[in-house]
Amino acid sequence: MGRRDDFLLDISIVAVHGLYEKGAQTWIHKATGCLWLRDLFPYRQYRARILSYEYDNEILTAPGGPATTGIYDEAVKLVGELQADRYIQEAENRPLVFICHGFGGLLVKRALSYSHSRKDIRVEHLRSIFRSTAGILFLSTPHQGITKQSLAYGDFGRHGGPSQFLLSLLEGSESLQEIADQFAPLMKMFPIYNFWEQVGTKLGKVKTVIVDRASAAPSWSDVDQCGINNDHSGMVKYHGNISPGFRLVHATLERYIRTAEKTIERRWHNDVDMLRRERLNDAEQLIRSNASSWSKTDIDGLSDGSPIPSVNLHYLVHRRSEYFFGRIQQLEALLMKLKSSRQREVRKPKIFVIYGLPGSGKTQFCLNFCENNRYKYWGVFWIDCSSAANADASYALLSERAGKGREIGAGQEWLSQIIDPWLLVLDNANDPEMDLTGFLPSYGNGHILITTRNPNAKIYSTIGFFHFRGMDPEEAVILLLRLAYPDTELGLINDDSRRDAQVIASELGYLALALKQAAYTIRRQLLPLDRYLRHLLGCRKALLSRPIIQSSTDANIIATYELPFTGIATGKSIEYRDAVDLLHLLAFMHFSCIPESLFARSSDSFKRAGSAETTCPAALVEPTSMHAVADRVLAAARVLYDHSIISISHTNTENKMNSQSARSSTKLFSFHPAIHQWAQERLDKTEQKRWLMCSASILAHAISPEVETSGTLFRRLLLSHIEACLTGLRVLRAEFPGSLDHASIMEKFALVFAENGLFRRACSLLLKVVEFRVATLGKGHMDTLRAQRALANAHLHLFEIPKCLDIQKDVLYTTKWSRPSLRDWLVWPPWKPIHTAYYVALDDMACFLWLGGKREQSYAAGMEAVDGLSRQLGEDDPITLRAMFNLGRTSQHLGQFKKGQELIEIVERKRRHFFGSDHPVTLMAMNELGANLLAQGFQLDYAEHLVSTAWSTRKKVLGEEHPYTLWSANDLSRVYCELGRFSEALAILKKILPVVRRTMGEYHIGMIMTKSSLAWTYILCEKWDEAESILRPLCETIEENTPYWIETNYGYAYVLVFKKDFEKAEHHCNLIMNKIGETRVIASDSAHALATADILFEIYSALDRKEELEVLKEKYPHVADKTSKRLRSIDVFMPFKPARRPNTGNTNI
Repeated sequence: MGRRDDFLLDISIVAVHGLYEKGAQTWIHKATGCLWLRDLFPYRQYRARILSYEYDNEILTAPGGPATTGIYDEAVKLVGELQADRYIQEAENRPLVFICHGFGGLLVKRALSYSHSRKDIRVEHLRSIFRSTAGILFLSTPHQGITKQSLAYGDFGRHGGPSQFLLSLLEGSESLQEIADQFAPLMKMFPIYNFWEQVGTKLGKVKTVIVDRASAAPSWSDVDQCGINNDHSGMVKYHGNISPGFRLVHATLERYIRTAEKTIERRWHNDVDMLRRERLNDAEQLIRSNASSWSKTDIDGLSDGSPIPSVNLHYLVHRRSEYFFGRIQQLEALLMKLKSSRQREVRKPKIFVIYGLPGSGKTQFCLNFCENNRYKYWGVFWIDCSSAANADASYALLSERAGKGREIGAGQEWLSQIIDPWLLVLDNANDPEMDLTGFLPSYGNGHILITTRNPNAKIYSTIGFFHFRGMDPEEAVILLLRLAYPDTELGLINDDSRRDAQVIASELGYLALALKQAAYTIRRQLLPLDRYLRHLLGCRKALLSRPIIQSSTDANIIATYELPFTGIATGKSIEYRDAVDLLHLLAFMHFSCIPESLFARSSDSFKRAGSAETTCPAALVEPTSMHAVADRVLAAARVLYDHSIISISHTNTENKMNSQSARSSTKLFSFHPAIHQWAQERLDKTEQKRWLMCSASILAHAISPEVETSGTLFRRLLLSHIEACLTGLRVLRAEFPGSLDHASIMEKFALVFAENGLFRRACSLLLKVVEFRVATLGKGHMDTLRAQRALANAHLHLFEIPKCLDIQKDVLYTTKWSRPSLRDWLVWPPWKPIHTAYYVALDDMACFLWLGGKREQSYAAGMEAVDGLSRQLGEDDPITLRAMFNLGRTSQHLGQFKKGQELIEIVERKRRHFFGSDHPVTLMAMNELGANLLAQGFQLDYAEHLVSTAWSTRKKVLGEEHPYTLWSANDLSRVYCELGRFSEALAILKKILPVVRRTMGEYHIGMIMTKSSLAWTYILCEKWDEAESILRPLCETIEENTPYWIETNYGYAYVLVFKKDFEKAEHHCNLIMNKIGETRVIASDSAHALATADILFEIYSALDRKEELEVLKEKYPHVADKTSKRLRSIDVFMPFKPARRPNTGNTNI
């Protein structure tokens, strides 16, 4: 430790050296031999004892050394030896000042944290080091890590590269963060001075700083800091008072020495008192705990949290665990946590978080847990949380499996209502900006496991968390040997091989992913066990110069994959060359579930559309058939699989779009997320852009522009890969779209988003496509018009009617004056177009006008569209049938029920013939026909059959929460009301109302329709208060100048009459009549106008206002004749009859 002087001492100064020099050599000036702590510093004047703590830096930094425990072990040793020396000298209360160089500062920080943690009375003597520390000088201590350059260009002699211990000191290291977190609460207790090196150190031909300023002098508050004009080694070697940094270091030591006595005396007193109070408090808590232990035991006995035995009906885990070994203690601890955590008061899921390094086995741990405990749960579900979009897509698959459709939030809501035990895994929730709250079911008898690299995700845990680092060292060695030599018994493996395996496992940080890849490389004899370590160290050193390496974990994982991939990249065979291309393609898609069929589907289109800026993989362009492409891609994938770079799995998919479900099998390629990142970042920026565009192009060419129903499931598999490409394009190609090819890719992606209900995403892409094509091709180009139509339809599904109409007006005007050929101009009059594109645009406009409440205009446009399309395409064409359906629907809403019925019956019959009875377009016609019969008030049993059949079939085909399914449910409630089955109507509406609110929002037309139907059902049941509570806020929120506003105000006035609030009822009736007169949204002789006149008649009669009655009778003669038949409406259900209280009693529900 040092030597003792023969006089009374007031303070001890402890010097701790760094990694690059031994002991006293750190502090000796090479040219003069001056040991400044002895020869320059006046230690006798300050009555100071100088000690030098030495440790074996070669053992620490050698490959296979104590990488994971090295710092802790040396810190414990430092505290123990220093305390023992002070005890022998009877100087345990003597103040201490530490002067630390480089790594020595980390060692002292860890030692002080360890000393501070010794609170038990049996080890309290070790706490004296913390209590006695009066100041710390950190000279180029890598608080935040050493630079990569210091390792990339360092000389490591026979080892060939940096060890795992040195890699653990890189910037951003988890080990350093742990030391920082432990030291942070103590920082303000000590005076600290941070010094940094201002001159680079020469490493071979390169000059670089070992520890940069940001790491050596972080922005800590109330901490001194200054640079020293010397390199890393020279900054602590002084030969005189003029040496750079000496006077500053000297002055700092003197200041700490002068204030030490009072500082330490006060800290000893405060700390002893604090410990005494803590122990007293602990004793009191223990007494209270023992007094009530019997009651807690009783409670625990009532709440066994283990899942009840269950038949596993759902297992939505699309991967199998690979060879899994170890983590036995964590598995047992997790089972105990889940078993003992049941809450009897509130049925909420139990959440457990597993966070840690990439490649530490978090996902494999959960896969293994799922497989081993599958039959304890009714359902096991896996959610990819690598992004919010991917999590939504995973939940969509879950909710579709449940028959709820693909609406956002449906899966979470379904799990919340399940009483059987279920298990949910949220995997790869690594994004710190992502709020997981929306992906956690709020209720339900479930267990949730979250895997993440983000330690802050612990906040979501309700029953605990694990921090995964490397494996247990012994388990890691066994895993490596078992996978490297699967046919050899462990007992037969020689000692040399075991030692080599121990060093390799240590150097790989005991990370499961890196160990498995190393084992595969050794097993395939690409590198034998005894040579693997040297190649690994050399590869890691070479990788350090690349931006991809940010931590020791990166270096370990990536090096184990770079070694075998180098062999693939240098291979001459076609399979090896294709494997390199395939890796680059897969790197820019999502890391999981890449369908093999993607490449064959896109090959023909990709070859035809090949452009100069798109890389053309030989495996796609050289084969002459799709089958040959598939074979060649699979051969390349097997090369990557054999080198353990990707995994290949099979999945069975079921097509539920028709009554006879078809099952198909496809191969899926997947990466580990860390390897996927390596595959991207090993390329330079130029290559990344090229392969990203190639991946995006292949995805786009696999998407048919017709978006046929038969390809729905395949396109659904592409969603996460489309999102991955778009994310990459935003980063690498800010100008995207920058060409017509880019616009075509973006348009295809938007079609897939729209098909899967992601209309907001579709709108954002299509808007860019339209703007680009207008600028490059012009408004009249067919590609521009097609994108505009798609954009308008996306806005339609979002119920953004004004935007729909604005876009469609533009399309209609353009198609009117931009005609496909000269022949289309040879008509009379010339301003009246007759080509198909114009009539299709006119039909779209009719649909948008209908939904926007402009029924008369919709009818005129629809009549012209049906006439033109019938002549151009024939009456059996699907486009013509769509126009006929739109016209029939508009006719019904104008009160032309017979005409609407005739048209929709034709459409329903032909669609059933061409598409089948379960096709969505057939179901739409079927439901509308039922609504028509309901509005006419006859054939109600048949109307019920049509609507209930449409509802039940839509639940199977589209899902229970699809907007069209909810529409059918709403229409069926109206049928039940007409049949007097009010309780059934109420049951349906109450069930779907929260679903509509969650999936559509409070102001969507679907929500307005549902609330209006519920209000009128209450009215028919004479529940006036319930009806008023719905209608009053609706009147304030619905946009004026629409039929929905008029219908809602009429309903509210109807309720107010029955509640005898005539003044307010008259006000709302006058609002309706004024709006009808001003806007003509609804005709003055419509059912709504006449029904409003009925209400006014009742008000005037009740108030005996004879003059107003006469004027009303003159304008609306029917009001005086209560036996006359009232007109009916197909909009929101309304009992169009005189608003007078019936003589019979209230209807019972």
